[in-house]
This record gives sequence, structure tokens and C-alpha cells, in this order.
Amino acid sequence: MYYAYSEGVGASAKRHSGRVRIIRNLQDASSLEWGEVAVLKKIARDMLPEIKRAGVVVADYGGLTSHAAITLRELGIPCVLGTEVATEVLREGMIVTVDGKTGNIYRGVMDWVPADESVSLHETATRVMVNLNFPWLAEKVSEFADGVGSVRIENMVIETGKHPYLLLREKRLTSVLESGLEEILDAFHPKPVVFRTFDIPGDELRNLEGDFEVSERNPFLGMRAITRDLRDVEVLRAEFEAVRNLLDAGYSNLELKFPFLRDLDEYRMAVSVLEEVGVEAHRDLRVGASVETPSIALQVDELLAEGVDFVSLGMSDLTMCSLVADRRSTRVAGIFDLSHPAVLKLVRGVVDACHGAGVEVYAAGYAATSYMLVGRLIEMGVDGISTSPDKILKMKSFAARVERSLILRSLSRNI
Repeated sequence: MYYAYSEGVGASAKRHSGRVRIIRNLQDASSLEWGEVAVLKKIARDMLPEIKRAGVVVADYGGLTSHAAITLRELGIPCVLGTEVATEVLREGMIVTVDGKTGNIYRGVMDWVPADESVSLHETATRVMVNLNFPWLAEKVSEFADGVGSVRIENMVIETGKHPYLLLREKRLTSVLESGLEEILDAFHPKPVVFRTFDIPGDELRNLEGDFEVSERNPFLGMRAITRDLRDVEVLRAEFEAVRNLLDAGYSNLELKFPFLRDLDEYRMAVSVLEEVGVEAHRDLRVGASVETPSIALQVDELLAEGVDFVSLGMSDLTMCSLVADRRSTRVAGIFDLSHPAVLKLVRGVVDACHGAGVEVYAAGYAATSYMLVGRLIEMGVDGISTSPDKILKMKSFAARVERSLILRSLSRNI
């Protein structure tokens, strides 16, 4: 046995053997057979309805915190990113084994001895919630998670095969969102479910019917998230109409947050649109904000003064913006460091400010899958984390150990 290529970045802990299928476009993706090894230059999230048939995904480009990589992990599909030359080295029909933990790709089929990863359920003071991209996963994890820290609605739209603007034109966008959210709310009731408004870079919508996208050099720092929704406010209204309809139907565990705020005025404007639709923020439902940019982290006191009910920390975007390192780029992967002192200083400032104001703060996203980071965050005093579905039990166990350690440390100081 020897490596066909061995320098990718493993983005999951699973392994898979299968036949290589080179994916150059959506047509190639649509012919992908179950269990094949999908090899492509870049994972586009609008290809995921086809790509999710793959046994494993290998890409020349991409980062651990990209939306597509996060979604694949949620689906339980191992992926290896940042190989740079996989599409050149791997040939159509080749049989390979991909190790999603190490990033190594081997020729042929390899046998593995599975490790015993049984984990018991622990009660923790730190809430351990889950991020969800797919409503059908809700029933499988609702027993173990303390709620949903982030419902990412984009995949509900992508699975229709239509651009959200086309769904809006067809007057279907609200009902698509309402249906997906209803399934999650039912599964988790009475635990809280936080609905994150639309956030997807335009380059990940290109293969959908009704492509309205304008090319941007760096979509992750371009027109995205709440900035985009406030520009195209009818999309935001459609999202809020889904929220209103669900509240009217009696769903009391629904909450709302706005992603990637760049300025306090964006929070104020989003709340204003919500109230125009007939939902009063902080009275009819809890409304919070994602702190994902230094500009908001440094104005957290002003944000709290606006009356936010909770704060969600998005450390991947906060790191990208603080270190000026594209989270999807392989060339600056060495610079992208979620535990960089500057990032942690911003995080600590947000946590301390929230606690001073009596406002709940939790961390959501890729950072909540890292044991080292979760340990640091619990030590800082975050009220919760929102991790991926496959990490819930492990993170509960880990959080319990960290909490016990903190208690013992505190007792030893008082002796």
C-alpha cells in the first residue's frame, strides 16, 4: 500500500474506500453513483444535492470552515480539502481509500480496525446545542442536544434546485422555509431552536435555476448575510413571514439571529423589517446577533444596549476578518488560527460584556468542534456551544470533564 496523494487536510474522522469520479461540472455531479469518491477542484454548495451521494469528497481547494465542508460533516460524509492537485493525480475509475482524519489518500482498499468510540450522556452546566443544515436530521439528534444553536436555512433552498430569488418570484420562498423549520421545531420542542437568517456567498448559488449572481473576487468578504438581505429586503421579509407564521401556529421555542453584522445599523434595520412584518422583537420571540466581525466585537456594549436577548460567537468569520485570512484559502491556511491571541482577546471581551449585562453568549460553528477551543471557551464562561451533529455526545462528555476540572481547581484554591 502507498499514498496516491497524502497532503490534503482531513475534515472529518471517517474513512472510505471507493472508485474515483472526477467532477468537473453539475452534469458530472448528477451522474455520481452512491459511494463513489467525488474528486473536484472546489466544493460548491449548490452541488450538494448531487454530491451527497458520494462516499467521500476530495477537493483541490477549500478550508475546514467552508460552508460546504461543514455541511458534508453534518451529513457524515468524510472529506479531504486543500490537496491542490487531486484532480490531476487521481484518475477516473481508480480505487482509493480516503482517510478523512489525516487527509491521506491511499491506492486500493485498506482494512481498518474501528476504535471503540462509545460515549455516555453527561449533564453539563454548559449547554451543548447543535447546528443543523438539514431538517431530517433533527429527529435523530434532538434527544441528545440542548437545542439548536443555528438553523442554516440555505440548504433547504438549495435542495429545491432553484435560486432563492426565483422561489421568491414564484411566491414559494416563505413556504419552503416554513416547512423545514416546522420539522425542526417539532423534533426539538420545547428546546430552543435558533433560526439564522440567510447567509451564503453568491458563488455557491451559481448552479441553481434562475442564477442572479454577480461575480465577486472574494465572496466571503463581499455581499453576503444580513448586508445582502437588507439590500434585497423582499427576501428578508419572506424569511420573517415564515417566522411570523410559525409563531402564529403556536411554536414557542423559535428564536432568531442575524449573521455577519458589520455595523450596528444593520441590526437596527433588520429589527425594523421584522416589526414591519408583524413580529415584535424581544416580546414575540427572542432576537439575538452573531458576533463575527471585529467591528461588532468592539462595539458589543452598544449592541447589548440595543436589547439583544443573546449573542452567538462565530469564530471562523471573526478569525478570517481579524487576521485578514480567507477561511477557504489553502494558501493562507497557516495564518488562519482560531486560537490566535487577538481573536481570543476579542472573544473574551464579548463574553465579559455579555455576562456584565446578564445576556447569554454561546459559540457556534466550527470552533465548537475543537476540544482545545471548547475548553478555552468554557473557561472563559460561555453559556453554551453549538456543535455539529456527530460531536454532540463527545462534546457533552468533554464539557463535563472541563467543568469538573474548573470546580476542583476552584476548591483547591479555597483550601
